[in-house]
Amino acid sequence: MVLERLSLRLVFLAILSSVVSAQHEHGSDSGSPGVMMIPFLHFTPGDALWFKEWVPRSKGPIVGACIGLFMLAILERFLAGTRGVMESWWRRKTEAMLVRKYASSNHCGAEVADSSISTEGDSAEKGVTARVSTRPAVAIRRVLPPFIPSHDFTRAAMQVVQSAISYTLMLAVMTFNASFIISILVGVFCGELMFGRFATISGHS
Repeated sequence: MVLERLSLRLVFLAILSSVVSAQHEHGSDSGSPGVMMIPFLHFTPGDALWFKEWVPRSKGPIVGACIGLFMLAILERFLAGTRGVMESWWRRKTEAMLVRKYASSNHCGAEVADSSISTEGDSAEKGVTARVSTRPAVAIRRVLPPFIPSHDFTRAAMQVVQSAISYTLMLAVMTFNASFIISILVGVFCGELMFGRFATISGHS
């Protein structure tokens, strides 16, 4: 799962890099004014961050952009940890629901009543004694988890938000601005340090 996501991000990064390089060459050839992209690691200010108007050129805006990227990276790791906790809770809740479901169905189908007529002495008084035997309920483990709207819609929404943040950070990395990249890496480190153990509860990252 992690390798698949990493490979998809690398493919997206390669495609985006080729597109940006082509646009940069076209803009240079045509002589149109705009923000010039430096296609290598640098600390030079003046890179557009996500939007054409967001171009931090002085120290203050650059520091603000780095703090924002740092917090965004921590938020991405926080969402990964939150989803790990939620997945574990959803799994326990689903298993408990399935156990109750199959236990009730087995209980209804396992009750068998046997009537036996016994004769006591010469008075021949007939009594009917009901003997009920109940087999223990056996929970059947499903191969595929059931569809639960409250779980699956929340999971999908969290994945959309997490993917949006990841691609937003990737676009910031595409500027080749070393300040942005270092801020993201430090944010990922701090976020994983704080919330990484929660993401490993269900093996989600």
